[in-house]
Amino acid sequence: MKIWHWILITAVVAAVGYRVSLSEPTSPTGQANRTIQVVVAPVKRTDFSAGWQAIGRVVAKSSVEIKPRVEGQIAKLLFSEGAQVSAGQVLAELDDSDYRNKWQQAKAVLQHDQALLKKAEADLARAKILLQKKFISEADMNGYQATAQSSAALVRQDEASLAIAARNLDYTRIRAPFSGRIGAHQVSVGTTVQAYNTVISTLNQLDPIAVSFTLPEKYLPDLQQAMRDGKLDVTAQINADTKAELRHGTVSFLDNNVDSSSGTVVLKADFSNRHNDWLPGQYITVQLAPRTLKQVLVVPSQALQQGPEGLQLFVVNNGIAQRIAVEELAATDGWSAVTGELDKDDLVVTEGQFRLNDGSKVSVAHPRKKNTSVQMTDTAKAVTE
Repeated sequence: MKIWHWILITAVVAAVGYRVSLSEPTSPTGQANRTIQVVVAPVKRTDFSAGWQAIGRVVAKSSVEIKPRVEGQIAKLLFSEGAQVSAGQVLAELDDSDYRNKWQQAKAVLQHDQALLKKAEADLARAKILLQKKFISEADMNGYQATAQSSAALVRQDEASLAIAARNLDYTRIRAPFSGRIGAHQVSVGTTVQAYNTVISTLNQLDPIAVSFTLPEKYLPDLQQAMRDGKLDVTAQINADTKAELRHGTVSFLDNNVDSSSGTVVLKADFSNRHNDWLPGQYITVQLAPRTLKQVLVVPSQALQQGPEGLQLFVVNNGIAQRIAVEELAATDGWSAVTGELDKDDLVVTEGQFRLNDGSKVSVAHPRKKNTSVQMTDTAKAVTE
């Protein structure tokens, strides 16, 4: 009797487990048959005005380490640390006694050889007269000519030596190559410096000044077109969250390659910096002037998600979700201009897409009310859900 009792209990437990397994499928096929509730929005085709923001760093338009071009001992330092200096201003002087003596020596040698040349030219002139009267031979005449030519060559050599000596003497006065702000003293009076090696200070050109920043390579075609059409305007400020001065500048440089590791391209923009308050190394928020993309497809930015092969979104057609690969052209205020296998009025999933697979069954829920206006040109109407 007990045996039949336990057999009956086992049969009931097995039947209940079987029915539970039927009501809660765990296989992928069972998951695919489920209907997932999503929120959708229509794709629009319109003019789209978008600006691009980036974080950049201030860089000097020109920056140079001030180094001597001849060897010597520092005799004078003629600049104050952190001072504004002008192009050509003398920043330091070396002891020039040796270089002045060499210049005087080269000048004296030149004067000596110029006198010899003058005598050789006079002898050659007399020899020509004597040759006409047959008082000297052709061989003698050739000797006078060789002496004059040798003396002329020696004078040219002396002139070059004098120019080198004069240049080295002038190099004992170290000048600023351009206007800017000078840094700290790196040497003291009495220091022996080596030519092209010892750093005396650093000079930065601060007005105008440049800001270097990067943008994703997807913006490259529009940037290149804007550069070809004319100047590309930008605005920048030290901290976008404060009331710091907003300055206007122009993009002056677009790099000739894309960084393959980050997928970005480097740009530089020039800004006025009259008070030298922007310094190299500072972080700056850069905003490119809005560009108008003509008649592009526009979707809510929240519809986009990062897939295994790049950006993607889901389109709902007859209750079935289809994965579509897209490329984002620009984004602003919660809207994105995209390219891909989309058409106007296609319904894209804006909520619930992270639970979807390609081919999932979906039901459309009513979206929550929210501000869905798109930033457009004046000629285009705002897009709403």
